[in-house]
Amino acid sequence: MTTCLDINACPGDKMYNVVCNFSIGQDSYACNSQTTCMRADGKYDCCANHIVRCIVDATSLLVPTIQPSIKISETNCNQTCDKIDKCYWYERLRTDNLCVENNNEYCCSQNRADCCMTNKTTAYIVFGCIAGIIIIIVAYYRYCVKKSHTKVVPIKEPVFV
Repeated sequence: MTTCLDINACPGDKMYNVVCNFSIGQDSYACNSQTTCMRADGKYDCCANHIVRCIVDATSLLVPTIQPSIKISETNCNQTCDKIDKCYWYERLRTDNLCVENNNEYCCSQNRADCCMTNKTTAYIVFGCIAGIIIIIVAYYRYCVKKSHTKVVPIKEPVFV
């Protein structure tokens, strides 16, 4: 069997035909370049005794960019439109249609929906809190207020004349 592992650099345990580029759900894994090497046939060998030492989280291999990943259009914001630079507390500014003016980023649109989008996490928290408060009020009314208004009516005894 042909291996890419150096016998001097890896005298101990070795693993052959290792699958190290895979995904599980949202998590992606890649080969650890310090412990694995690719053979001439495209398969990987690993200098380790367990697969955990052969893989790394793929997001740790991403190199940060020196510029934004989303292109900001360099258009002039002096057009006849509403300059929106802040959204409501439950929204966030869309970054796909921004323009730059005096080193400030604006969204230039006649329609607010083109500039701001609802932050779903905030909406879930707000509606969950409102629903919780309503449930507490209904439970309080049902168990405390309603029971305190129940009147005790004495039994009428027949009067004999």
